[in-house]
Amino acid sequence: FVLVTPGGGGDGDTLIDWVLSAYESDPSLSIPAVIVFGPFMNPESRRAFERRAHKFTTLETISFDSRLERLMIEAKGVIAMGGYNTFCEILSFDKPAAIAPRVTPRLEQYIRAEAAEKFGLIHMLPPIDNGEDPDPKIMVDAIRALTKQPPPSEAAIPGLLDGLDRVVDLAAAALLEPR
Repeated sequence: FVLVTPGGGGDGDTLIDWVLSAYESDPSLSIPAVIVFGPFMNPESRRAFERRAHKFTTLETISFDSRLERLMIEAKGVIAMGGYNTFCEILSFDKPAAIAPRVTPRLEQYIRAEAAEKFGLIHMLPPIDNGEDPDPKIMVDAIRALTKQPPPSEAAIPGLLDGLDRVVDLAAAALLEPR
């Protein structure tokens, strides 16, 4: 399955709507998806999204999961907005990802996604809050592409995901230094 997460969900309506529109617009899209709304998604929006999703046997919805990393580990790929925590989890669990960053009120997600795409770590989708309804075909193509997209570790950036090993090496060296 593909994991769909708008992070906390407070501003994730457009992403969830875009994913659901992809499945609604292309009956041949048969890749299963698990949509996790996040704890801050508007309850009325969540209920409307659940009604739409339950029309498909390939879609499962979850309001919140305190162990999202378990789902991320099991997923074939991730569709997300690109907040810092989600982005770090995508890299940590080495998951192919398509990120649709928001650009308001800050460009932080866009800057991160644009740089990550240049390094070959993720696929960046068009920003989701540019005032236009996103094209469902773009999301259909992104969902399909996740099954063939290489994980971030194949981007061949030496040391990129070696943070824990580097901390251990530095700590060992510090412990061996004479006082």
